[in-house]
Amino acid sequence: MSNIFELDDSQLIEEFVQGSERLLTSPHLRLEVNGGLSQLLGRNGESIAIMYLHNQPRTAIVKQNTPFSELIDRLSIARDFVMFGDASRAGFSEYKHYVTPAGYRIWCTEPSILWKKWWPTERFQDKQRFNLDILVNFKHNWHPVQKIIVNPGTFTIKTIAGQLVLRRNEKVLWLAQIIQKNAEIAGNIQQPIPTTVTPTPAMVGINPPPADLAKKIHQKQLEINPDQAWSIIEKLEQDLQTQIKLNREIEDKFTLLESRAMIAEQRLQIAYKYLQKIGINPRDIYHSQKDIEN
Repeated sequence: MSNIFELDDSQLIEEFVQGSERLLTSPHLRLEVNGGLSQLLGRNGESIAIMYLHNQPRTAIVKQNTPFSELIDRLSIARDFVMFGDASRAGFSEYKHYVTPAGYRIWCTEPSILWKKWWPTERFQDKQRFNLDILVNFKHNWHPVQKIIVNPGTFTIKTIAGQLVLRRNEKVLWLAQIIQKNAEIAGNIQQPIPTTVTPTPAMVGINPPPADLAKKIHQKQLEINPDQAWSIIEKLEQDLQTQIKLNREIEDKFTLLESRAMIAEQRLQIAYKYLQKIGINPRDIYHSQKDIEN
């Protein structure tokens, strides 16, 4: 099956990063998909990158030191991929994709970096609520960091779902809330690619509630029996994870519809170009049809 849509190299790489399952070509690359495996190939058949579409999380390996390595890296990070270092295949780097709530940036660092970011936010935190400035990935979900204990050689990161014990040289996945002021400044600076690309649904409880809602929440807090606090927290945590899952499903459906719209637009452009090539102005056809209908 041949592909009729010609893209430039950056557009083709963007399609690869988004997990496209179409057969595509560009001047120097081609995209082939077979059995849940998407391959970005050079014109000579050299494997530039491989995406494992059915992995959870979605995983890609990218060949190091090619003319496209830097571009693939930038586009992958913009789409919430995290680079974990060398892949099991020699000469390749491994990337994994994580759904990031709106208003957050994802990081994969040593635990000392997480602690340095978390500690200033914790010092001035209102102890009556969870600190949502920093979230850590634990048991495949994002949880607020309750406490970080630093011991010689290890870091213990406590969350409502349990705790992580990591050595200093190990890596941890975490989210940092983007400060609005910094986000606005960053938006005014020209970048090779946007730092935020695909909008994701807002995480429940991230933004300050309106005044009337805040009043209701305060009233509910006064009604909480301390003996029931743990069961309430568990229920709210379950509701939060359920909402995040629904948000992911909505985002996937939106991405599919967006892709279909793009295909329709590309087909329309091809039809216009063909008509122009054979000497027919598409606008003349449009106006003629309008005259008939009127």
